[in-house]
Amino acid sequence: MLAVNTLVGAALVVAAYDLKDHVLGWISWLGGAIVGGFVGWVVVPEIMAAPPAAGERLIVAGAAVLIGTVLGRVLIPLAARFAVSIAAFVFATLAVLVMTAGESLLRQFYDPSASGLDAVEVDAAIQSSLLSQPEFQQFLLIAVVVGAVAGLLAMRYYDYMITLSLVALGAGLLAMAVPVWRAVVAGEPVAFAEQASPPNAAFAAAFVVGIAVQYLRHSGSASGDDVLG
Repeated sequence: MLAVNTLVGAALVVAAYDLKDHVLGWISWLGGAIVGGFVGWVVVPEIMAAPPAAGERLIVAGAAVLIGTVLGRVLIPLAARFAVSIAAFVFATLAVLVMTAGESLLRQFYDPSASGLDAVEVDAAIQSSLLSQPEFQQFLLIAVVVGAVAGLLAMRYYDYMITLSLVALGAGLLAMAVPVWRAVVAGEPVAFAEQASPPNAAFAAAFVVGIAVQYLRHSGSASGDDVLG
């Protein structure tokens, strides 16, 4: 299992950009099949007028798995693209809002002399009519514009976002394997729960190496969506 995790992590770090379509395809097939199987085995029999026999239920579940597999292969990549865009919009909007209006909001609703929940002045937050304040409206407008730009960029560079995610996943697998391999080589007892926590330095090194490898391998590719950098 340790060797498999290491090989998978190394493959993702070295070839994330090449594997992204395959990984997303596998996830789409598998996700669609799982959802279809659940619908066919659990949901459909519940809504049928008469409970199906075991053979009929198996046929329904099999048909639902096939349908779910096809639909998953079509819909999940689209959903993933929109999910990346929406996530970028939300995080960018919140980040800008916190950086611009965060301090003024804290002064209104947070009492540093108190502790715990008492530090948050709930009544002031409720009575403030925050959205009606011109200053906050300006901050909110700026945050939404920045979030929209981030969302559009995330959709435009969706392949790169998926590549970064796969590199991070591979780096995490390698980082978790490092202390375990160290214990194995030293002949020490292996405690996966304690030793498989990813060291930050190993993760950062693997992630940087992965990004560098993707850039070197694909920076000279054809123009368009297949170019990194």
